[in-house]
Amino acid sequence: MRKVVVGMAVSLDGFVATVDGGLDWVFPHMDADIRRWIVGSVGQTDTQLLGRVNYVEQAMYWPGSDEELAPLINSAAKIVFSATLTDLAQTGQAWENSRLATLGVGAEVARLKSQPGKDILVPGGARFARDVVRQGLVDEYRLIVYPVALGHGLALFDRPCVLRCLASTLFATGAVALTYAPA
Repeated sequence: MRKVVVGMAVSLDGFVATVDGGLDWVFPHMDADIRRWIVGSVGQTDTQLLGRVNYVEQAMYWPGSDEELAPLINSAAKIVFSATLTDLAQTGQAWENSRLATLGVGAEVARLKSQPGKDILVPGGARFARDVVRQGLVDEYRLIVYPVALGHGLALFDRPCVLRCLASTLFATGAVALTYAPA
């Protein structure tokens, strides 16, 4: 059965973005080894679950990107969850293989997990990812912890969550990739 995987960058003090959603703190520590790890991780997925804000941001970037990740991300099915949209055309961003979710997150995940395919990625959007976590829908967390303390920001977890470590990889930049499953 397919797994739901949350894949995110995390600061040393547990934030996945600055208060305004910024990720600039990640890029100074990004190197070729981290990029390879991310490409390998994303390559294990063929579907992405996105909130509206994250969809709009990514739809503006990935279709025109020549980065190594672009073909993987662009070819993946993208399921967008929104309480305000009735059609993705309302975002002003067309992106191949994208559709608006017709079910709630839990029901959509159950339907997707019953279908053949690779794993299902939740690639970010702190608020949306936190909702997926709260609903107990995550089978695996693939987190890269960067050697940066933000002091405040947007957290992935807003309640206790016990996890067990499946794998770890230390990078030369001091970042660590950690793969966890719910305990």
